[in-house]
Amino acid sequence: MTTKPHQPRISLCMIVKNEADNLARCLRSVRGAVDEIIIVDTGSTDATCSIARSFGARIIDYPWNGDFAAARNAGLALAQGTWILVLDADEELEPGSRDELLVCAKHTEYEAFFVRIHNHQGTERASQTLTVNPILRMFKNRPNYRFSGIIHEQIAAVIVQETPEAAMHMGTVIVHHYGYADGVVERKDKISRNLGLLKQQLEQSPGDAFQHFNLAVEYMRLNDYGQALEHIGTSLKLAEPGTSYVHLLYKYKVRCLAVTGDYPGALEACGQGSTLFPDYPDLHHLKGALLLQVSALAEAKTALCRTLEIGASPPLYHTESGLGTYLTHTLLGQVCQQIGEAHEAAACFTRAAQLQPDPWPLIPRLTRLFKCTGREPELHGWLAGQLPGILTEQRQELLRLLVRDGCYTAAADVLGAGVRDAAVQDAGKVDGMTQSAGEIDSVMRDAGAVDDAEPEVSPTADLLELLQRAEAASAAELSYDDITGLLNHPAVVPADRNTALPLSAIAAAVQPWILLADKVLAVLVTSAMYSPAAAAARITLPLPRSTD
Repeated sequence: MTTKPHQPRISLCMIVKNEADNLARCLRSVRGAVDEIIIVDTGSTDATCSIARSFGARIIDYPWNGDFAAARNAGLALAQGTWILVLDADEELEPGSRDELLVCAKHTEYEAFFVRIHNHQGTERASQTLTVNPILRMFKNRPNYRFSGIIHEQIAAVIVQETPEAAMHMGTVIVHHYGYADGVVERKDKISRNLGLLKQQLEQSPGDAFQHFNLAVEYMRLNDYGQALEHIGTSLKLAEPGTSYVHLLYKYKVRCLAVTGDYPGALEACGQGSTLFPDYPDLHHLKGALLLQVSALAEAKTALCRTLEIGASPPLYHTESGLGTYLTHTLLGQVCQQIGEAHEAAACFTRAAQLQPDPWPLIPRLTRLFKCTGREPELHGWLAGQLPGILTEQRQELLRLLVRDGCYTAAADVLGAGVRDAAVQDAGKVDGMTQSAGEIDSVMRDAGAVDDAEPEVSPTADLLELLQRAEAASAAELSYDDITGLLNHPAVVPADRNTALPLSAIAAAVQPWILLADKVLAVLVTSAMYSPAAAAARITLPLPRSTD
């Protein structure tokens, strides 16, 4: 471990068992930030201990006795640093947070620091963050600061009890957690273990509001919302004002009531929670989602606009990635679309795509909206100005999407722009204003824009002709075979598409009828009698899927 002059020392304390797959990543992440590593091993039979030794860790063999707090405290007793940092093996420190952690350690006027735990969907840092939890993970090394609780062990309450005037800081240090990214079976095993320990804990202290909260969480994971609501209610009655997880109790109460179909009760819980926590965006977002479910569109818009005013959650709250930002913009776009505010809906979907880590799922909504509101000729320019990465990095996928959704004008624009771009890249080969269809195809193949499976065919020119015909045809003139020809064109069908899959076969059969229905509805939209219903039906036709 490194020794930093005039820098208070940090002791990393961990408990582990059979964590050979995760431990090295965790320990690498704290290099340069901690001065010693103390690992309590509760019975590993893999390479966990040898990996720990390779990082210079001190290992304590501790037979598992079903008490997480006791195991944690065995490591704390040997720590020599000014500060104790607690991590689990399936976590890692964000590289950009190492220096911040060292800065925190210099502020000895504080007794403890909260960090932000990012819970991931996958097992890599690049995978999507699902939730963000503020959790106390670094605290002063004092002999009277010890964990309590045989499961979901806590130390914050002990610190407050032992040092009533203790100052704690809500930092922005990020720790990535992958513990719930494994398979469903393993998660159920964890739930079974947790339920047993929590029930045991409640037998010892039936009035423990925190353990009732934890039981509610486990029952929610089991989809047992009745039991979850019972423990949420008990926890709300027992919890002291100012308890750090009360905002979550209201959020989970809303979720449980909504899942069971009790929308009035869920909305009432939203109101109660947002009164107590007016700056908690998650509750306002949930209120907007509930109001959308009951078709109270104006009220839903108000709730979602309030969510966006707050923005991303303040650090003291547990939150979910995208609430107050891209998920709220997406939901607001749906509300605006139903109200008939098409331009505002397009702006919302676009902003959501700009903020979302993976914007592609929003593109079908956006393209459908432009098509159904008569703005399809603007689509290519809109994407070029607002979401240029879609055109540069996912041009072929976009072309497929547009064809599959009947956006033939926009598809021709994308295809034509691809030709022009390829011509510019290879200006010495063709004149971008006068090239023949064969020359276009040659340039497109060189640029990787079309497949080269059938060199005797002119995919680009043929597709352009089909697109123009489809765009010009009326609903009566456009046949099933015309649509099928477009959908199965070599420039549209992904090279790796597996047509043998039943779902793909069904989608291939259904899609032409959807597009023909769209053509008919587009005609009916112009009729005063049928316009509102036809417009609503047209925009809600099934969106094409990227896997089709």
